[in-house]
Amino acid sequence: MRNPFLDLPRHVGPLHTSPILHRYEGNPILTRSDVPYPASYVFNAGVTRFQGQYVIAPRVDHFKGDYSMPALNMGTGLGFSQDGLHFEMLPGLVRVHYGDTILPWLVDARLTALEGHLYLTFCFENQHSERPGIARWRGEGLDFDVVNLGIPQQRNMVLFPEKIQGKYMRLERPSNQWGTPFHIWYAFSPDLKYWGEQELFLGCEDVPWANAKIGAGAPPLRTPRGWLLIFHAVDVDPDRVDILPGNRKWSKRYTAGAALFSLEDPTRLTAITKEPLLVAEKDYENDLPDLWVKNTIFPCGALLEDDQETLRIYYGAGDSSTCLATTTLTELWSVMTPARRMADKAVVPFRIEEWNGK
Repeated sequence: MRNPFLDLPRHVGPLHTSPILHRYEGNPILTRSDVPYPASYVFNAGVTRFQGQYVIAPRVDHFKGDYSMPALNMGTGLGFSQDGLHFEMLPGLVRVHYGDTILPWLVDARLTALEGHLYLTFCFENQHSERPGIARWRGEGLDFDVVNLGIPQQRNMVLFPEKIQGKYMRLERPSNQWGTPFHIWYAFSPDLKYWGEQELFLGCEDVPWANAKIGAGAPPLRTPRGWLLIFHAVDVDPDRVDILPGNRKWSKRYTAGAALFSLEDPTRLTAITKEPLLVAEKDYENDLPDLWVKNTIFPCGALLEDDQETLRIYYGAGDSSTCLATTTLTELWSVMTPARRMADKAVVPFRIEEWNGK
């Protein structure tokens, strides 16, 4: 069956970082040598500002030997900084309490400052598949308490940093039982615990350079022109295969883009970048021999500085380290194109006639 909107491209072709994005000269800003515990990779870090500090929550994977075996442990670190470049990491991984249980293998976290509290959104791996969740920081140390757990299979959950017309809003990315593509969805809640009104937020078909999946990156930012979402997009090319540690084959490419949504109605897309903002091109993103993957940029944090013009994007590079790139809103507006979703809601029927060969 063909895509019911447009045929997603089988081969996307060459992609390059936008000239408006400026990588920090000191990249990577966080690696395994910067944390006070055993780690092989430190990446995909949620970042926000809270109580006058930058806060970071990177994914931490610890492998043994040549990476041919599954990770010994996966978790999330926590650190603080005055400048957003040099972080002091706490001596241990975060503990997310769910009753009398500490959630296992908690990864790919995002951070949101909301109503005077610090929230961690995450995915955790367990014997009954992957589940997303929301947890509130206790205010010191490494401990968070679960506010909500979602059902499998979902990842890339992020919280809006303020209520929308009296309700909390989040984004999430469920898997697709038909295979790819995967899309971004939204949901609303009166209390952060009970969620409903789920509907399509952004479709993979809305991103010109994606043919497999998209996902929310950093929590959305309020700007004068709308809610700004930095997202990741994935294209797969069966002719582009890399052999990775553990003799794994990799044909995906993760890039970062931006989309803008109405301030009055954040479910309405108003503009998008027609090309990626960030593509893996530097050696620390794509060419070092011990990277876990190649062709992979994964943004989990985005912040507007005090001038409300400078945008920082924190991203994982090669599933290995944490890096930083910057731009300005003025530059970003110059590469965004007015747009609307191809499907207003996720109710588009299958093209049955194509199944019948017509």
